[in-house]
Amino acid sequence: MAAGPQASLPDALGLDRLSSCAIIGMGKNAGKTTVLNHLVRALAGARPGRTLALTSIGRDGEEEDLVTGGIKPRIYIPKGTLIATARESLPAADAVLEILAMTGIRTALGEVVIARARSRGYVELAGPAAAGDIACCETFFQEAAPDCLMLVDGALSRRSPAGGGLTQAAVLASGMAGASTLEDWIARTKTQVRLLSLPPLNPSLQGKIRELFRTDPKARAVYVRGETLRKVLDMPSLAGHGKTVAEAVEKEDTGLFLRGALTGRLLGELLKNPDFSNSWLGTEDGTRFFLDEADLCRLDRARVIPYVLHALDLRMVFVNPVRRDGSLGDSGAMLDLAAKSFKVPARDLGPALA
Repeated sequence: MAAGPQASLPDALGLDRLSSCAIIGMGKNAGKTTVLNHLVRALAGARPGRTLALTSIGRDGEEEDLVTGGIKPRIYIPKGTLIATARESLPAADAVLEILAMTGIRTALGEVVIARARSRGYVELAGPAAAGDIACCETFFQEAAPDCLMLVDGALSRRSPAGGGLTQAAVLASGMAGASTLEDWIARTKTQVRLLSLPPLNPSLQGKIRELFRTDPKARAVYVRGETLRKVLDMPSLAGHGKTVAEAVEKEDTGLFLRGALTGRLLGELLKNPDFSNSWLGTEDGTRFFLDEADLCRLDRARVIPYVLHALDLRMVFVNPVRRDGSLGDSGAMLDLAAKSFKVPARDLGPALA
């Protein structure tokens, strides 16, 4: 269903009841920074007494796309906004910034600092890539402004840290730039909405798996039989170990939990083992499922039910009709298809803010 045009963004998203929200983008030029700018402007106008705190998973807000060379929307913040960004990104800002704290978090652009805007203006965000480091930044934000609202802006190929229980809610930015046709766009978006809305495991298994990861950080594959964690495989990463993970599945297993990225290739290895069918497959959250529509159909045919450790609260889908070549797609058709395809509200915020 489409969000009513009369509802302001803060009200439509229920931001008054949140302390954090992530912007998850479907690939490059999905409109994440445009969404961030609209949220910042709407909140500054409707909730002027509440401090905003911004950071990015990766780099955002630069004038020129470092990959394509194209012009990108910059990030504009009001006076009083808190940001977490790498030291080397500070000179790119024309807002006057006061450094409040050094976080000890290292990035390719230097240590991440916490700063407060002493004037309105443009900033460049170059935040940490790890979910744990984002959580650390939130702690610094809350020390500076206990009632702040943290907004986390994603970046290319870095959707995963936006989940994992890191933020209370999330929104999805989905654009025509990554699709060949309108049908292709809605198929991709519908798949992502399904993945980001997956249900959680039962509380008993959640507790056992969380405790396992606390005591065994190298655990990557957990084989479950009923309420029992039958077997655990330790490895640096799931990548390149699909065959090993698949061969360890036994007929009596009722589920398999994976810590890391679940790709179509890994799923293919699992489906080669007939003992994997009629079970469940879990990951930390929906952003860890790097699957397409065909992969989900394969899961459904095998009667494998996907679950997550941390359920995401997906509040809205923001559509971006700008195609890869800069031309505009049909925003109305996108919203109509969204309304027919999933229950999460969808909205087009319009062009990027200057």
